Amino acid sequence: MEQSLTILIVEDETPLAEMHAEFIRHFPGCGTVWLAGNLAQAREMIARFKPALILLDNYLPDGKGVTLLHELSQARYTGGVVFTTAASDMDTVSEAVRCGVFDYLVKPIAYERLGQTLHRFQQRRALLASHASASQRQIDDMFNAYARGEQKEALPPGIDALTLAKVQQLFADPLARHTAETVADALKLSRTTARRYLEFAASRQQIVAEIIYGKVGRPQRTYRAL
Repeated sequence: MEQSLTILIVEDETPLAEMHAEFIRHFPGCGTVWLAGNLAQAREMIARFKPALILLDNYLPDGKGVTLLHELSQARYTGGVVFTTAASDMDTVSEAVRCGVFDYLVKPIAYERLGQTLHRFQQRRALLASHASASQRQIDDMFNAYARGEQKEALPPGIDALTLAKVQQLFADPLARHTAETVADALKLSRTTARRYLEFAASRQQIVAEIIYGKVGRPQRTYRAL
């Protein structure tokens, strides 16, 4: 029986790391998720737990993620690494590719895209663990993730993936409560637009909508993390 996918998230922004972890824990086939806030913690956890996959940020308090990438490459680390960073300059991208990263996700990360990455890594892992001969199609999938032009999940008109990801990040703190007004102020959106994104996220069960009854005035619709 195939083992569940164990993952180490190396990210110094704790609320963001916890939001990633929450998504991953609910993704089929994923198991234990560990969090590391810096390179030193990451090195200790890699040595101790040997995660199958590492989500690695580049800008960390005690150095850059690319430094750890080089170390893992030299140590012939057998797991996979997904670079998750705001750095999109070609020097960083090229260095990550040379170090053999499985994927490169630019922040803010769209969870539909992260889900595709997890699914492809699970497929590659299962194929490598099998004793059957690989077809050319399977080999192409392993060496070129985009050869077949994967389709992103279609979003309805008026919903942009980047803005949706920003809205989701506002709920990284499990105690966070927002209204259409607070989201509009935080993201510089109109209240109508903010409400549209909040209702869409609620319809996908990413957040929960609640009615709060105050002492005076009309009931207020608020939103919180699941």
